[in-house]
Amino acid sequence: MHAPAEERRSHLAHSRLARGLALALAALTAGTWLWSHMCQFPAMVWNDIRLAPAVALSQGWPIYPIPGQGTINTWTYGPLPLLFLWPATWAASAPVALQVAAVLNLSLILVPLALVCFGSPDSTTPAASRLGRLTAFLLCVLAWPAEFYALYYADSLALACGLLGNLLLLRSRPPAFPSLWLAAVLAAAAVASKQTALGIPLAQVLWLGLTGGRRAAARHVLRCAAAGLVLGAASVALFGWSGLWFVLVELPAGFRWFPEPLKRLWFVAPELALYLGVPAALMLWQRRAFSTRPALQLVALSWACAIPLGLLALLKLGGRTNTLYSFPLWLPFVATAALASLHRDRRWRWLPLAAACAAAALGCLRLLAAPRLPLRPQTAAYRDADSLARQLSGRIWFPFHPLVTLYTDRRYYHDEDGLFVWQTTRGQIPPGQAAAHLPPAMQFIALRNGWSDWGVARRMLPPNARFTAVGDWTLWHAGADQNPSR
Repeated sequence: MHAPAEERRSHLAHSRLARGLALALAALTAGTWLWSHMCQFPAMVWNDIRLAPAVALSQGWPIYPIPGQGTINTWTYGPLPLLFLWPATWAASAPVALQVAAVLNLSLILVPLALVCFGSPDSTTPAASRLGRLTAFLLCVLAWPAEFYALYYADSLALACGLLGNLLLLRSRPPAFPSLWLAAVLAAAAVASKQTALGIPLAQVLWLGLTGGRRAAARHVLRCAAAGLVLGAASVALFGWSGLWFVLVELPAGFRWFPEPLKRLWFVAPELALYLGVPAALMLWQRRAFSTRPALQLVALSWACAIPLGLLALLKLGGRTNTLYSFPLWLPFVATAALASLHRDRRWRWLPLAAACAAAALGCLRLLAAPRLPLRPQTAAYRDADSLARQLSGRIWFPFHPLVTLYTDRRYYHDEDGLFVWQTTRGQIPPGQAAAHLPPAMQFIALRNGWSDWGVARRMLPPNARFTAVGDWTLWHAGADQNPSR
């Protein structure tokens, strides 16, 4: 009589042990993988040119240029992601600033994920769902698009605002006055971070209309508009109307489309299958839950509303899969909703162990598939760059590393990506503006070895330019009496 009960208890104990071991392995691999990305962060060229506008702003340089005036740079997004990097501008050198930015970038992903996974109101007994929430968190961390950990994107702040805004709406049922306003502010902040985040407030409005009626939706439109106007007015006061309008509206309007959109979509087909196909299949399978449970309705709407602008941005030249917000907005809530409440349903008893094993397997695959796994901050190249910049002050330009001369020359020079975007959308750069924000006696151009470039700086060099390898850098020299900027 007692044998079946004892057998069930033994099976349950073994299942819990296996689940605990799988979660421990997932946590270990996730920690190693995240640390490696933090170490890799300073070596990524794009992080230098994205942190540079924040450091330049802290030094008093204008960061939103207009035709004829200002430093042409790669930043074509709203000001909030730059202000988020402000603590990194207190660093005394470029490599330290990048390491601080790496910590900020990681926190921008992990903190919202933790708040959603451990704070979503999907279980009436939080203690019983603690392991489920931990499993959901580790799954989200390891399934999050890897490039977000290695590169700083304005999209990361937009996604963080979207996740937190949706969490506020779900934690207060029916949504209370403070939660509604905070959600509206976060939705407006998402759009102020990246223009393509407009689907986030749209999903909130549609969901409130679905669950609370037209009047609730109309009021939220007004709340989002009011929050947007306040953020917009503050941005104009800080940065000026002309620069913001030109960089955020006129310049992106000139971005060209990919000439063969179907080939572009085929090239990113694996990502599209994960970001769009998997959620669509699961929501179709569980369509009753996603059509009746308010929390899942908001998740489904957020997923759907993020698709159009994300795909349009992807089909622009220079567009990447970081513009596809659907999957990151969808995954944390769905994983938590499933794993935090499975203890209620005996049919799904196998899923917590399977999810923990999947997290452990994903962590191991992440480590094994990593092309490199640095465990110390990759800042060595900046030592040579700093030495070169100090020896050749006012005479050397780092087209993809403006941080170097921001610290040595205290000057903000053009970056090559910004020049390339300007040339492809606006044509020729006004000569006076081009010369005003390059080293005044420029004779040298320094490019990192192993990184491709747009060829903008190289085209400034005369045919007889010489080059020298200095550590991780190739130093191009036009000659003592020649200025490569001419």
